[in-house]
This record gives sequence, structure tokens and C-alpha cells, in this order.
Amino acid sequence: MVKLSATCLLFFFFLIADAYGQNELLTIEQAVSKAVEHNAELNQLRARLLQKENEWRINTGIAAPEISYFKEGISDDPTTPFAEKRVAITQEIDFPLTAVYRVKALKQEVQAQENVIRAKEKEVSARVKGKYIEVIYALYLQRSRQNQLNLAQNLYNAVYTKFETGMGNGIDLANAEIQLDEARNDLDQSEWILHQARYGLFNLIGLAIEEQKYSISFADTLYATDIDISQIQALAVQEEQPAYRASVNLLNASDFYLKEAKSNILPDVRFSLYKQDYGTGYDFNGFELGLSIPIWFPFEQKGKIQMAHAKKDELLWSQKEIQLNMKKEIEYAWHNYSVSRSIVNRYHSSMKERASSLQSMSLKAYQLGEIDLLELLNAQQIFLKSEQRYLTALRDYYLQLVALEQFINQELIY
Repeated sequence: MVKLSATCLLFFFFLIADAYGQNELLTIEQAVSKAVEHNAELNQLRARLLQKENEWRINTGIAAPEISYFKEGISDDPTTPFAEKRVAITQEIDFPLTAVYRVKALKQEVQAQENVIRAKEKEVSARVKGKYIEVIYALYLQRSRQNQLNLAQNLYNAVYTKFETGMGNGIDLANAEIQLDEARNDLDQSEWILHQARYGLFNLIGLAIEEQKYSISFADTLYATDIDISQIQALAVQEEQPAYRASVNLLNASDFYLKEAKSNILPDVRFSLYKQDYGTGYDFNGFELGLSIPIWFPFEQKGKIQMAHAKKDELLWSQKEIQLNMKKEIEYAWHNYSVSRSIVNRYHSSMKERASSLQSMSLKAYQLGEIDLLELLNAQQIFLKSEQRYLTALRDYYLQLVALEQFINQELIY
């Protein structure tokens, strides 16, 4: 883990702290921690896990015992008011193998839900880091737009000076005034971009409304691992991803549910114990044993088996979809990372210095009358365009590292 300097891709986004008064620093680690704790989707998944962990208790195949009172042969004869009285307790249970398969399937579903939560935690972490990067990008964009306004002001001053001395014309002055107003518009727009990014981050974190203050500031640098990930290494960890493991758990569960469905052709058991009274007291005992006979196999049991087969097929296709989507996301992140990294390196190695030098020399040349306004504007546009392309590439560079974090067991942005 290294801190990247300006020459090796340091994300040097400076904050204008005084604009917000007394700062309350919110680091990227704190943002992720708060989101993982307060995110609504995650807490819903955790509640579902708790439900799933207790579901086996109601699926053991053991029904509640039934206590019954029975009286038979009731007559008006006071000497023999009844033929038999009976108090019974009756218990029904599924065939033991059926219950075993069902409980094993539920345990696999619990593991699947745990993996779903891990996958969601990774996703939430990536989304929060992405939003945090957008906030810092917006802050630096604001700084860049302020620089753009300064250049436009210098341009206007130079044109106005020439106009006042009779060396310029009204068209150039009008053009410079438009450039100055456009720079002001861009600076105002950057303010909106910043607020949009800030409140997007606050919302994703689940930060309480009363805590969403203007005094909150953000780290002026990010740290990144200076990595050179090969595409093969990135793709090799697909089967270790929580989303994929969850699909494996669900497939295992579907196998147990299929076995459960097939075991339904075996008889469920029902038995009763009696205390009997034939007029002389409860002096006799009795029992009853019953077995369910699946005579409706073509309807009920066969239907359950076919549904279980279909469910397994659905999960197989779902797993294939997960694999394909995972590969696509890794490919996109990897190639975008590679491209943005090249742009950032190129800007630092040559473009930054050249564009700045071109802009500075062009302004002096215009003041000396060596070039016209169009050439000066072109030089300034080259400078601003290269700076903003660099800024966008730097943002994308970090965003793709965040995307790759979800598939690599390594923290790349912190």
C-alpha cells in the first residue's frame, strides 16, 4: 500500500475549507462504516437472514400434538349412559427422511443469505467509495472552474486594454465578455455538481437529516494501491465471489428440495394413544397407527417433483447469468482502468507542462500583438480541455479501482 504522489497518480483534490466554517472531517473509511451499519437494503437482508435462520424450527415435519375427548354410544339409560369414553393424544410426523432433506435445504439457504449479505456489503462499500470520489472530483472541478474563470478574466483584461488603446476591436471585446460569462456559468454549475454529489453520498450512507451539515469536509487525498493487475488474475477469482457462492448454496438447496419432493412418496406417520373407559373407569389403553398412502401421486407428489426440477433449472440459469455478468463487469472495469491510467500518466509526463506553457506564452504573444484573439482562445481551450480530461480520467481511474475491489480480495482505495 503506497500513497501516490502527484507524479505517480496522487488524487490531490484540495478542499476549500473556509467555505464551510469549522470542518467535521468525514473520511472514506467512516463513510463506508456508516453505510454498512445504516444502509436500509443491508438491514433488510440481515432481518431476512434472522428469519431464515429460524425457519427450520417450523419445518421439522412434526405437527403440534392433538388432544381429543371421545364419547360413544350415548343413551338415556341411567345404568349405561354411554358405551365408551376415550381421551387421546395424536401426533403426526412427516417421514423422517423428508424432514431431514427439508432442514438441510434450509441450512443451505441460510448460507446463501449470508453470502448475499457479504456481496451486498461489498456493493455498498463500492457505491459509497464511488460517491466519495465523486464528491472529491466535484471539489476539484470547482477549483478547476475557478482557474478557468481566472483565465477568462485575464483574457478580458488583455482584450480590454488593447481596446482602450485603440489596438483592439469591439468584436474581440464582446467575445471576451462572453467567455467571461461562460466561465462564471461553469463555476456556478460546479457548485450544483458538488451539492448533488454531497447529498448523494449522505443519502447512501443513511446520514440523519440533522447531521447533513455544510461543515462536513472530506479528505483532501485518497490512498491507492499502485497495482498492475493482470486480466487473468482478476478473472480467476470468480468462484470466490459471495454472489457466486450464494448461487452454489441455492443450487445445493434445490438438490435437497428435489430429494424432499421424491421422498414424499414415502408414507407420513400418524399415531394416537388412548385411555379408554367402558363404564368402569379409564382402565383400558389403546393405540392407533396410520400411514399416508400416496394414491394421488400423479397429481400432488409428481407435481412437487417437477416443480423442484424446474426450480433447479432456474437456479442453474441464474448462476450462469451471474458468471456472465461478473465477467462483463470485471472486463469493463479492467479495460476502463487501463485506459484512464494511461491518460493520467500521459498528462503528468508531458501534457500538463506543455499545455500550461502554451497558454502562458499565447497570452503574452497576444498582448504583444503577435497573435490574434482566435489563436489565444484556442490555446486556452487546449489548456482547459487537457486539464478537465485529466480530471475525468483520474476520477475514472479511482472508480474502476473501486469496481475491481468487489472482485479482488484486496482493498485498493482507502
